This record gives sequence, C-alpha cells and structure tokens, in this order.
Amino acid sequence: MAKDLVVDRATFEDTTGVMGLSQVQEGTFTPALKVINEGYSRSAVWVRLKVDVPAGSGPLAVRIRPTLLDSATLYYPAAAGSEPELAIDVSARSAQKDTRIELPPGLNTVYLRAKSIGVLLIKTEVLTHDAAIEQDLQEALELGAVLSIYSVMSLVMLGLVWIRRDGLTVFIFIHLLVCVVLYFFLFGFIDHLITADWLHGKTATRLTIILNVLSFLLFMQSAQGHFGWMRLQKWTRCVAASFACVVVLFFVADRHLVLKWNALFGSMVIIALMCIFLILTLDIYKNKTLSVSTRLITGLLVISFFLFVCRSMLEVVGVIEGGEFLLRSPDWRGVFIPLAILGIQLQRDRSQSQQLLQQQIEKAVSEAQMQEQSKRLATQAQFLAMLMHEVKTPLSIIQFAVASMLRNRPPSSADAQRLDNIARAADDLNFIIDQCMEAEKVEQSDVPAKKTPVSLSSLISEMKQIPGYERVTLIGFDRIMVLTDFQYARIILSNLVTNALKYSWPESSVQLTVEPVHLGSTSGMNLRVSNTIGSAGRPDPLQVFTRYYRAEGAKKQMGAGLGLWLAHQLATKLGTELRCTCDDEWVHFEFTLERS
Repeated sequence: MAKDLVVDRATFEDTTGVMGLSQVQEGTFTPALKVINEGYSRSAVWVRLKVDVPAGSGPLAVRIRPTLLDSATLYYPAAAGSEPELAIDVSARSAQKDTRIELPPGLNTVYLRAKSIGVLLIKTEVLTHDAAIEQDLQEALELGAVLSIYSVMSLVMLGLVWIRRDGLTVFIFIHLLVCVVLYFFLFGFIDHLITADWLHGKTATRLTIILNVLSFLLFMQSAQGHFGWMRLQKWTRCVAASFACVVVLFFVADRHLVLKWNALFGSMVIIALMCIFLILTLDIYKNKTLSVSTRLITGLLVISFFLFVCRSMLEVVGVIEGGEFLLRSPDWRGVFIPLAILGIQLQRDRSQSQQLLQQQIEKAVSEAQMQEQSKRLATQAQFLAMLMHEVKTPLSIIQFAVASMLRNRPPSSADAQRLDNIARAADDLNFIIDQCMEAEKVEQSDVPAKKTPVSLSSLISEMKQIPGYERVTLIGFDRIMVLTDFQYARIILSNLVTNALKYSWPESSVQLTVEPVHLGSTSGMNLRVSNTIGSAGRPDPLQVFTRYYRAEGAKKQMGAGLGLWLAHQLATKLGTELRCTCDDEWVHFEFTLERS
C-alpha cells in the first residue's frame, strides 16, 4: 500500500480568480511535481489530484504543507464514477493540516483551489489512516530531535549571554530563538505548546519570516564587527534598518507586496552575505595553529551551510525550479544553524584565547625588557656619575693651575691669552658636565618641586657667576617675590642666560625682562630672556626643546644639546611652560612664575 495515494498531479492557473469547477475541468492542466511552487502569484491555482484508493481503506487524510493558504477549497466525488460534487473549505490551518474525507475504492479525481497573499508553496498528500498515523509519528520524532538540539543550544547561548553580555552573543541567541519559533509556526507544532489563537493564525507565521531575515542580518553585522570587517558591517546595518521598516510596512501596506519584496530582496542579501562570509572564512586555512582535521571539519561545515542556504534562497526567488528541498529546509536548518553557531562560538573562543595568550607573552617580554632596560640605565647612570666625578677632578686641577699661572703673566702677553683660552675650554667642559649631571638627576628623580617665596633679586645674583654676565641688561626688576622652587628656577634662568650669551653676536646685549601677567584668579610674573640672532641662525621653536637637538649652525659651538631640554623639563615640574618665539632680529625664551 503506497504511503501517498496520489498517483498524478497537475495544475491550472486561473488568472481571473472567478472560474468555477466546471470551467476549470475544461481547461488544460500542466503536470506538476509533488511539491508545487508557484511563487508570489495573485492567481487562483487549481491542483488536480488523481487518487488511487485501495479497498477497505476507510476515511482518508488530506494534508497540505505548509498550512499557509489563505483561501482553499477541496472538491471530491461523493460516489464511484461521479464528478466531484462535495466541497470542503480548508482555509483554516487546522483543516489544511488534516482533513478527513471518504472516497470510493479505485481511481478518483480530487481538486484543490488555492489562493495566498504569500508564496504559493503547496505539498498535498492523501493518506490512509495507518499512513497518517505513521507520518504523525515521524513528525513527532523530527520535532523531538529539532527541539532537543535547539533547547541545548538555547541554554548554552543563554548562559553565554549572561556571562559575556556582548552584542554578538545576544544576536546569536535572538536569531536562534527566531529560527525555532519559525520552525514551530511553519509546521503547526505551536499547537502542542501554546493555545493562544493569534499564534495559530497565518499572520504570526509570515511576520516571523520577516523577523527571521532581520535577525539573521543583525547576527551577521555583529559577527562582521567581531572579525573587524567594519566597512561591511556598516552596509549590513543599513540593510538591517531597511528590513526593520518592512516589519512596520507589514501592518500598514499591501502584505502581498511586502512579503514578495521581503522574499526577493532578503534572499539576494542573504546570498551576498553568505558569499562574502565564505570568502572571508577561507582565512581559517591560513591559521597554522589549527590542526588539519579542525580546518577540514570547519571547512566542510561552512561549505555545507553555504550550499544549503544558497539553494533555499535560489528556490525562493525562482532561479532553481522545485520546492521539495525548500519545504524541508526548516528541518535542515535545525541541524545547520546550531552547528554553524557552535562553530562560530568555538572559533571565537579559540581566537580570544590565542589573543589573550599572545598579550600575556607580549606583556611578559615587555616587562623583561623594561627590567633589563632599568638595569642598563642604572648601570649607565652609575658609570656616568663615576666618569663625571673623575673628569671634574682633573678639570678642577687644570682650572686651579691656569689661575695660578695667570697671576704671573701680563694680561696682554701671548701666554696669558693661551692660558685664558684653556680656562674658557675648562669652564665649558665643566658646564657641560654639570648639565649632564643635572639632566641625570631630573630623569632619576620623581620628587615634586617644593615651592617657597623667592626673591627675584636672589635669583639674579646667582647669574653673576656666568662668564659674560656683564652683557645682560635687566628690565623691570624690582623687589618682587615669586612662589617657586629656588633651585629649579635658578637652573632654568642659568641655562637660558648661558644659551643667550653663547649664541648671540659677541658684545651684543642680552635682555632679561620681567613683566606682570594674570594667571586666572592669581597674578604672576613673566620672565623673558632675549638675545640677537647670531651666527648659529634662527632656532626651530618646535625642535629647540628636544633632547640633544642642535641646529646645524649651533654645532660650531661647544655643547651637548641638554640645556634647553633641561630647562623645559624643570619648567614643567614647576607647573609652567617654557616657550620660544623669534622675530626678525631677536630670539625670546620665556616662562611664568606665580607671584607670592
């Protein structure tokens, strides 16, 4: 006994939608497959079924899958050899799911008139009582298998959502729930779970179809962001926003057009995203940290899921003829979607573990390098301190000897001039060594500046020991008190004045100017050291405070490029800023101190 009693199927399209059974019987029917896919047609489609009924079969079960026809009427004969004369309205989902009719033994002709605002995807079967029970058992087995898979995956994803609380995990969980709800809706399994009438209608199922596309797009854009495909994520978000508008249009516009647009555009978008996703996931084979078996299994799953999705979408848009695969696609989805999601999560966790391990390795290497550098700097500082101390000792002897020899020479003699040159060279060397020692102290010390009331006159008196101080002109000085660290301010002024005397024209004047300024709610004093532009040329204000920087013209003078850098660092410690400006003939260095 055949499971399906239908031995021949044919279709006739009534474009007018008003033809009766007698008119249709005179029309030309086209042979059809077991699953009839007429797409989004507004016509009334007549399906002619030749049913071979065995003797003693009893009531027969007529079943239509999926149960989404908005208008459906079943015509069948009342007695053997008679024309169809009995009509049953099977527009309700429960009637499409299972309607019982009596047919006499032998070959009978049954007609089904169907209309739908959605896709006309029809699989009609006529079963005996025993075959119907067997099909119910098979569907219950499929339902249990799919439900068990989705239940486990949903619990896993719910736990990950609670633990991680990131966008990708949330969108995966949402898409998983929409998929399982759509599976229940399409095949009427929702009847076993919830008794709410509005969930058993066709509107909830069709809305879930749109939400299924929307949840897939949200899931894909989140995955793209996770993998760093920001430009692609931006476009996917725009497409997802358009599908969010489709949900609104579903309630206010022509639902036939909305569903048609959702199917066509949604299918093309999904195919495009799957192609891009397949190309980008091929990078997994470049990951040498994965074993060959892992890469092979992952590749097979990705390719299988890609082919499954693309074939389903191509059948939706009518590129591939048929419908059996499309009708069974929700069953396959129950296998591929959880596997694909699980694969993405495993790959994501593995990638994050590798990144964490790499970060830990880099951190350990960085800490080791820092420790090694600290040891090297400490050793270098000790060596420099010892070297400077050892160098300063003979320099002091040279300076003392030169001073003694100058006492016995006339100032205008050649020996006195040579000794004077030696003394100046020793002073320059001593000044450079002092700068190096001060720079080392600044780098090694984190002690903040200790500000106390300081007289500007006391700071100026410290400058009188600088060779060439007689060229300095004081402007605006009076009995003024400032709040600063005496040693820091002394070093800053000493370096600025020395620098101005060194790089200005010989015998030219160096101006040291003090001017009152406003510092918000308090007042301050601006100290400016100005000198003429000498043979070294105009300095670069953007580079002049850089450590070891020396302009090409300045390299003719003895120096280490530390004076201005040191002054800038100390000014920062004082809470002020050392600035450099230039005009046609003068170079100005200035900083501000708070007035006491």
